[in-house]
Amino acid sequence: MLERILIAARQLLLPAHCAACGAPAPADVRLPLCEACSQALTALLEAPACPRCGRTTAGPVRDPDGCGACRGHRLAYDGAVRVGPYEEPLRSLILRYKYERRAELAPMLGRLLAERLAAAPWRERVDLVVPVPLHWTRRIRRGFNQAARLAAELTGACGRRVAGRRLLRVRPTPHQTRLPAGERGRNVRGAFAVRRRAADLKGRAVLLVDDVLTSGATAGECARTLKKAGAAEVYLAIVAAASHDEPGPW
Repeated sequence: MLERILIAARQLLLPAHCAACGAPAPADVRLPLCEACSQALTALLEAPACPRCGRTTAGPVRDPDGCGACRGHRLAYDGAVRVGPYEEPLRSLILRYKYERRAELAPMLGRLLAERLAAAPWRERVDLVVPVPLHWTRRIRRGFNQAARLAAELTGACGRRVAGRRLLRVRPTPHQTRLPAGERGRNVRGAFAVRRRAADLKGRAVLLVDDVLTSGATAGECARTLKKAGAAEVYLAIVAAASHDEPGPW
C-alpha cells in the first residue's frame, strides 16, 4: 500500500515524461509514452509471434507444431504469449522497470501482457501462476523480483493466484547476458528447485512469468523443474522475446 502511495505521489509531483525515451509526454494517456514511442509500441504489438515458442515470425502461425524456428525441437514449455519483440520502446521500458526500479511500470507492462494472456486458448487451463525466481542475493541487491510483480498483474486475466514460493533459485548463477548462447543452458542447469511442500503442482497447469525470453535456457530449466515436480503443463508469459543473438542487457 505504501509503495502505491509513493508511486502516485511521484507521478503527481514530477513532470510528465515518456517512460521509454524521457521526452515530454501528456499525463492523461493510457500509456505514459510520447507520441513517437506510442506509435512504435503499437507496431510491436502487431508483430506476429509463434504461439508455441513466443518468437517473432514473418506471419501468423497456425501450425500446432510451431514456427520454422521451433518446429521439430523439443520445448520444455507447452505454449507462450508475449507483448512484443525485444525492440524499442519495449526494450527501454523493461530496462527502466528492472534496473532503475521503476515500479510504476509494472501495472502498464502487466496490463499489456494480461491482454495477450486473455486471448490464449489455454488460459482457462491454468491452475497456478509462478514467477521465475531470483536468487535471494540478487533479489536483495535489486530490491525486488520483477517477474513476481508482473505475475501479480496477471491474476485477473486468468483468475488464478500467484504461487510465488513454489519455485526457488537454489544457487546463484552468472548473468546469462555475459555468456554465449551455447553456455546458457549449462549455466542454469540445476539452478532451480520446487519446495518440498508444493504438492499442489501435481497434475496442474502452471503459467510461468518472466520479463524477457532470450535463449530460452532459463524458461526451459524452470519448466523442466516444474514438470519433474508433477506439473502436467507449463505455459510461458513474457513481456518481450529477444532474438537469440540479441545483445544484452536484458
